[in-house]
Parts: sequence; structure tokens; C-alpha cells
Amino acid sequence: MLKTRIIRMAFAFMLGIGLTFPSMAYAAPPAPTLHDDNPSGNFGDWYTGPVPQGSSSKPVILFVQGLHSNYGTWTGTDSYYEAAYNAGYRTAFVQLQDADGPGGNMWTNGPVLANVIRKVAAYYGVSTINIIAHSKGGIDAQTALVYYGAAPYVNVVHQLSTPNKGSELADMAYSTWTSWLADILGQKDDAVYSLQTSYMANFRTQTDGKSENSLTKTYMSGGEGDDGIFTSGWFAHAVLPGEDDGAVSVYSAMGLPYGIQSFTKNISHSAMAKASQTWSLVQPKLALATASMAATSAEASTDQTSASVKSTNVEEPGDLILRGGQVEGSTSVSFPLESGIQSAAFNVMTASESTDVTLISPSGIEYRPEAAQADSDPEGIFSKAVKHVFNVDKPEVGEWTLNLTGSGDAYFLLGKIETSVSTRVKAGKKVFQKGESAGLTVDFGTRIKGSIKHPGVTKSVPGRAFTPSQNLQETQIDGSVQLPFTAPTEPGVYNLSFDVEGVNDKGEKVTRSVNYNFAVTDEQGNIGR
Repeated sequence: MLKTRIIRMAFAFMLGIGLTFPSMAYAAPPAPTLHDDNPSGNFGDWYTGPVPQGSSSKPVILFVQGLHSNYGTWTGTDSYYEAAYNAGYRTAFVQLQDADGPGGNMWTNGPVLANVIRKVAAYYGVSTINIIAHSKGGIDAQTALVYYGAAPYVNVVHQLSTPNKGSELADMAYSTWTSWLADILGQKDDAVYSLQTSYMANFRTQTDGKSENSLTKTYMSGGEGDDGIFTSGWFAHAVLPGEDDGAVSVYSAMGLPYGIQSFTKNISHSAMAKASQTWSLVQPKLALATASMAATSAEASTDQTSASVKSTNVEEPGDLILRGGQVEGSTSVSFPLESGIQSAAFNVMTASESTDVTLISPSGIEYRPEAAQADSDPEGIFSKAVKHVFNVDKPEVGEWTLNLTGSGDAYFLLGKIETSVSTRVKAGKKVFQKGESAGLTVDFGTRIKGSIKHPGVTKSVPGRAFTPSQNLQETQIDGSVQLPFTAPTEPGVYNLSFDVEGVNDKGEKVTRSVNYNFAVTDEQGNIGR
């Protein structure tokens, strides 16, 4: 079942009700000053804003951008720079690896960010600074503090929708169905690789027990909205568990057991970094005083202990139909839809606008794609893809066909199925030792007789196509299935991709697609490549 808020938003757009937010008027500050520590590129450069009058009574703020972004996240209209400058704060901005092209993981960005933190503190003559980080910037910041010695220099970190437990969209970038398209779009880099949920599960295991975490007070916040019906964020709700902002689930954003829950708001991932949306919620959390574990513990939500425990029990949405591959000439792919489906929405992504996409019903009705609304986040996973959107209410029962015609292209079909009974994918954990016996459950919530089709384990390797390893046998199911498998013997991040195909009590064909992301570690608990 789709989330009720998605339905509410859909009705809002159908009725022409605009979801508007109040604008905030700020005086435009002078352009920040570049500290060009990397003359041959941007990585490692940093900027400082002018010093407002009376700012000595307020902390210095260093802004850290997120995935595939740069310091421009924080400048311009409706920016945090405007808001902070007008409120009398001294400001600084960093350029991470992402500012020069492919995104860097926390181990690439962390040490450079740690050096910039020290430079900013020295520049302003203060012992500690505050950090405001958007998205993956929160993970890079934690790595700088915990692993590269920057923790004594940072008093408060305020995360804006940081994927502390990873993002299922990163998992999807490495699935069997999306491999071709993700390669063409160039979205499979070190940054996206590190955001896979199992990679982050292992990172949390290695990091959350470090004593350095007690030196800094960390606030967490999350979004619960999107950019509108049929945008990428709207479709992402089908992949992300629970409430989410179209890129990161609230469960992931609130995923630090020692973090302090700051706020959630019904806005998209990119809107989390807009001053008119969140500055008033962040500003009260900024402080000059040194954080302590006692203060953090007193303020932290009691829900955090349970959040840490729940990390060992994985449950993900299963009402998906996933297809993908190359497009060279004419390509067709089919899938069945059963009765009882209230609506089916399909987002067909390609790299080329010239690729023609058509959806054909069992009775031969031809559907042409609708125009998808523009996304506000141009740097998100799959944001560069061309979207071909189909929405079908009470679809016909039977075999549907997707036809594509193009050259040198690839496609990924993400189908969201809304029924009265939800399919769920459940597993005990995300990280395994080499050769460990493992398993997961696919629960339809209703009687289905069928089998697992096309099971295989594929290794996530940045910049390269997958090499599938068939190590599962087709398994008969009856409503739900316990699917055993053996973890590979080589450390790394893997995706277990398969279809569940069967028939219901009416004799109608039913199919759902599953992509389960997991990691394998070596004896020291490390993940190889």
C-alpha cells in the first residue's frame, strides 16, 4: 500500500492546490572570499563570508554540501548564507571532491574536510565551530571528526536529511535492472557506492562506538515530502521505507543512536537546504558552549535506542515491478498485472530524449508517456535521466508490454503498484561474514502460488558492469517465501535481484521484483571492492 501522504499530495495537485511556503526576505550579502588551496581544481578550496557586526557573540558556521554538489548549495536566493549573514553569523564553505566531477566517498572527503575545519577555526581565531551539513555532507563531516582528528574543533553538527543508514536509491543504482542506465549516466561513483544501505550499515558498526562522537553534539532532521506528483522523488517513495523526502528516509536520517532528533518537515530533499524552509528550525540549535555527552544524552530522544536495535531487522517495500537493460533498435519487455490493483504508476528512465517509449495494455490500448514535473534536485541519483511517466488507474488484468525504440541507450522501469495488501521484503541483517548462511522473506500478504525467477547475486563495482553469480535455486512459494542463500566468499557490497512470479486464487499471473542489498566483510570487518 502506498503511503497515505502520497495520495493526499496527488489529490492536492489534481485539485490545483499549490503547496507553498512563506518566503523570507534577506539582504544579499557580499560574495564569499575564495581561499584557493587547490589551484588546479576545487577539491579542498574553502570560502569565507564577510564578518557581520556583533558576530563575536555567535558561533562560526561551516557549511558542508551533499552528494554531487558544491558550495553553491548554500549561496544565492533563499540561501543559508543569506540567512546566516543577516542573523550575524560568521560563515565558511568547503569544496569537496564532488565539486570537481565524480563524487568522493567519506574516506576521500573526510581528511580534506578535517583540514578545512582546522583552517576555518584558525582563520576566525576560535577554538570550535559549528557545522551545518546537507545530505551526504553529514557523513563526510562525521568521518572528519571521528577518523581524522577534527572532533575537538567542532561543537555542534546539524544534519539536514543525512542518509546515516544509507539510501535504497543508491542500492537501486547497482541493481541488475539499472546497471546499464547508471553506467551511461555516470552515477556509479565512489560517493553513490558508499551510500548503499549495507555499506552504511557496516560504517555504522565501525563508527558509532567511537569515543570521538561524544565530543560533538549532533542534531538530526529529515524531510517527508517531494517535488510533486510523478517526479523522481514521488516515485522514490516506492523504494524508500517509511516516511522520506524523495531521496532519504526519515529512518535513515534519524539513524544515529547518540544523535538528537531536531525536526521533520513535509518538504523534499533539496528543500531541506533552503533557508525559508528550515533555517528557523536549525538556528536555535547553534551554540557556542562545548557539547558534552551528558548534554547530548539528556536531550537525545529515547527513540534512538530502539532505532539502533531496529537496524538489525530489515524491512523494505515490495510492491515493485523493475525492468531494465540496453536499448539498441526495438526493445520490448512484458509483465503481468492482476486484478485488485487500484493504480499502477511507471517511471521509465532513459539517458536519451530521442528514445521512444510506449506502454501497451493487454487489449492493445497504447499509452503515451505524460510529461514529468521537473525535479528541484539536479544532482540526485538518476536526476540526469529522461523520465517517461505512465499512470494507469485500475489497470486491465493481463500481460502489459513496454516498447522502446532508440540507439545506444539504456532504460530502467520503476513500477509502483498500489493494492489493498502490501508486499514486504524482510531480512535479519544487512552485513554478513564470508560464506555465512543467510536468507530473506518475501511476504505477499495473500495467497500466491509460484516461484522465484532469475535469482542471482551481483557485486557492486563502481564504473563496471556486473558479473552475475547464480547461486540460488528456484523456490516454490505459498503467500510468503523463506529464501535462503549463501554469502559470497569475497568481501564487498552485493545486490540480490530477482522476480517473484506466480498465480493468485483467481488464476491470474502476479509478479513483483526484489532488490536486496547486502555486504560481506573480511575477518577485520572491512568491505573490499
